[in-house]
Parts: sequence; C-alpha cells; structure tokens
Amino acid sequence: MRLYDAIKGAIVAFFVAITVISCQSEQKPQEQKSEQNDKPTSMSNMEGMPPPGYAEVKIDPQRIQLFGVRTEKIISREINKSIRAVGIVAADERRVANVQTKFSGWIVDLYVNFTNQTVNQGEPLFSVYSPALLATQEEYIIAKKGSKNQLKGTFGEEYSRTNQKLLESVRQRLELWDIPQEEIDRLDRQAIPMKTLTLRSPINGIVLQKNAFAGMNVEPGMNIFTVADLSHVWVLADIFEQDIASIRIGQQATLTMNAYPGRTFEGQVDFINYVLDQTTRTTKLRFDFNNMEMLLKPGMYGVIELTIPIGFVLALPEAAVIDTGTKKIVFIEKTPGFYRPIEVQLGAKGGGYYQVLKGLNENDLVVTSSQFLMDSESRIQATGGGMQGMEMEQK
Repeated sequence: MRLYDAIKGAIVAFFVAITVISCQSEQKPQEQKSEQNDKPTSMSNMEGMPPPGYAEVKIDPQRIQLFGVRTEKIISREINKSIRAVGIVAADERRVANVQTKFSGWIVDLYVNFTNQTVNQGEPLFSVYSPALLATQEEYIIAKKGSKNQLKGTFGEEYSRTNQKLLESVRQRLELWDIPQEEIDRLDRQAIPMKTLTLRSPINGIVLQKNAFAGMNVEPGMNIFTVADLSHVWVLADIFEQDIASIRIGQQATLTMNAYPGRTFEGQVDFINYVLDQTTRTTKLRFDFNNMEMLLKPGMYGVIELTIPIGFVLALPEAAVIDTGTKKIVFIEKTPGFYRPIEVQLGAKGGGYYQVLKGLNENDLVVTSSQFLMDSESRIQATGGGMQGMEMEQK
C-alpha cells in the first residue's frame, strides 16, 4: 500500500512539472517579443520598412494611371555636385594704381577730365606747381656747379666735397619724391628748373576715381587719381560652410549674368578666405576672370557656379524625394499597385539627382510623381484612416 501511494505521488509530481515547463515555454517567446517591441528602433535596424507615422499604400492597378503615378528605376550614374552663389565683380587690387604726390603744390592743368576714361601707361594726367620742388631744383643746380669748382688747396677740396654731398642729398630727395629719372637727367644737362611737373598714368587702364580740378591744392599722400587695369577682374562670392571642403584653389568656375543672356564667362578660384562669418556661416571666395572684352564691370552681379565631380554612384531622382524637414522619404513600388514609404540618407546633389547613401538598392522602383498624394494617404492609414479609392480594389 505504501509502495502504491509512493508511485502515485511520483506520477502526479511528474505531470505537474511538465505543465509548469509548458507554461513557461509559452510565456518566454511572448516576453521576448514584448521586450523587442519595447526597444527603440533606428534607421539601420528598420531599413526597408516604413518609418514611424507612415504605412504602406495600395492602389488599384487600374487607377494608377488615373492618379498619374510614375516610377523610375534606381541605377548608378555619374554625378557632379553643383555649388552656386551670387557674385559681384570687383577690380583686381593687384592691377590698381593710385596716383599721388609726395610734395605740396597746386594743380595747374588737367589732361583727364572725367572718370571711366581710358588711359595708356605714360599718358599725362595732370601737372602740378610746387614751390618746394622748384626750390629743390635750384638747390640741385647750385650744388652741381659747386661740385665742379676748380679751386686749389685744402679749402678748394673741402668746398668740392661739401657740394658733392649736397648734390647727392638733393638728388636723393628728388628721387624720393618720385621725380622721373628723365627729368633729373634733363636738369643735369640743361641746369634749368622746371616750373611744373607732369604726372602720368603708371599703367594702362580705366580711371576709376578722379579727385582733382584745376587750381586745387594737393598734399603728400592725397589720392588724386585711381587707375585700374580691368583686363582681368575679380568676382567675390560667399560660399556656405558645408561646401568649403569641396573647393580648391585653381578650380574652374562659370559666371552668368542677366546683362548678357546666354553668355557664360569662365574663370577659376583665386583665393579662399581663412575666416568664416559667424552670422551667415559663409566664407568669401575670390575668382579670377579674363576680361579682355571689358564686358565685366566692377559692381555688376552674376551667378557663380562650381561643378565638383562626385563619381559613379547610386543616384536617386530629385523629384522622388519628400523632404519633411526632419527626414527624407521615398516611396518604392514593391509590386504593381503596392507602395512602401522608405526613409533614405542622401549625399551630394547634381544634375537633378541625389547621391544615395542609405535606404535604397540598385533597380528599386521609386515614385517620381503623385508621391505627395501617397504621403498624405500613408500618414492617414498609419492612424487607421485612409481613402477607400486608394486602398481598395475597384469592383
């Protein structure tokens, strides 16, 4: 009897253990599934699935044409990134000359009477009378004569040396005043002081500034004329921070202007500023353009464009992208009439295409028209609504 009771108790305990193990086995997958659902998702582990807040959209195949849905296959293409900016034409500062005097005087004659006048190197601009210059010339003549005296003895030698030093000092003063060498040579030969000095253009160019009139007093350092050689000009443009890394000195650039429809000017990057504007997050670029035709005038505006080769990459049509502000969404066709929204990561843009970094594969079919209608429907369906005409087959 005792043996029977022991065997009976063992059998009952065995079935109880089997029941407990079975219950735990059923609960464990559910708990694991619940834990997986509670984990946050990212684009990497949800790749190929609709992003949060979006649902797949189904359209009756017979209504696809009615809705104007078009698709394009994703393939690899050669993309060139395009960087555009508004530029302003400016004179090349290396080709600008300021005409000044280094002595006081008065303007006697003006030979160039207005700005924007073309002048050649050596062409007279104005003449100036200067009492200081006249006195210095007379001093030079006296010192010149004294250095050639024929007096004998110690006194004569000392007198000659003194005049020679004076001559050299006065000549140096004339040179420091930028008196042309030919004028000093003439003074040596003729020993006749010039009453006025004619100042000439130092370069070929255009008169940009004229701060002179007859009878005006001039002082050392006063800018009287500004002449610029405009055969080469600068174009200055502000480039955004994110584009700076793509730009190099010497890169080719094009310039288009409203003043010359259909005309494209070619130049190159000449300088990249080292400082970033903290307000606009841009930096200044300087481009050099040939201007032998004199069509580019300082102060004119145009559009600068740089083309940066990206290479042969997976390319997505620009028309397929829905930019929500926080993410970029694309609808792909899984089967005819069945569309899935996908979040994508994009790179450079050029020629109407984006570089695909993540989210799409080659040969995927992406929707390039009516995708905004799909976007609205997808969001509605994600909340439990939806348009019957889009999600139900036509009867």
